[in-house]
Amino acid sequence: MKASGRDAGRDRNTEKWFRLYDCSRAGVQDSWVRHMSEKNENNVLHFLKQYAVRILTVCGILLVLAYFINIMFVQNQKTAVSVLVLEFMEDTSALEQQVREALGAVEDEKIEIRTISSGIEANKAVALTWIRAEVVDVVIGGETQMTEYAQAGYLKDLSGMKASEQGSEEDGASNFLCGLAQYDQDGNVTGTGPKTCFGRYIPGIPGAQIEQPVAGLADNASNVDNGLRLLQWLGTD
Repeated sequence: MKASGRDAGRDRNTEKWFRLYDCSRAGVQDSWVRHMSEKNENNVLHFLKQYAVRILTVCGILLVLAYFINIMFVQNQKTAVSVLVLEFMEDTSALEQQVREALGAVEDEKIEIRTISSGIEANKAVALTWIRAEVVDVVIGGETQMTEYAQAGYLKDLSGMKASEQGSEEDGASNFLCGLAQYDQDGNVTGTGPKTCFGRYIPGIPGAQIEQPVAGLADNASNVDNGLRLLQWLGTD
């Protein structure tokens, strides 16, 4: 019985020892895990501090390259014609496709369509800025709007187009917006008369509801030939 008691005591001591060992081992493992975690974090921070400048430099170079690639292959793409519609349009794809077909423009030529609600005074200033900046070729708007733009000297005289297309002056007056102010080369008003025309009436354009729509050629148009071709096409039913 005494031996059994001693054996039982040894078993309890052994069990306690194993428990202490397990606890100690677990503590060592936890400590080791924390140590490695802190070490890894320190290594990452050290890496970022050491190479942050290089990483930012590489990113900056890539952004600059992307910018110049965009200029070379996108912004330098030839523009066939640029159209400004004085009425906001949510979707210009149908008009763009019609213009492309009318001009026979190839796929790598841009057809620019700008739309703006020019009834708002601030928007009107933007539209006039575009025309002055030579980024608009053809302007489309209502009769009242186009008359105002013509009187301010923002549209080219289309009297030559009217004379070449119409058999008589009376017929031309029904298709062209005429009788507006005449200007000299310095932009001074020299008079008015039916031979001075700054727009032609068109049936309308897809995607925009314009009352008495008129198309005209911007005074600072860059693509005059394509602009005139488009005006001729727009004037057909």
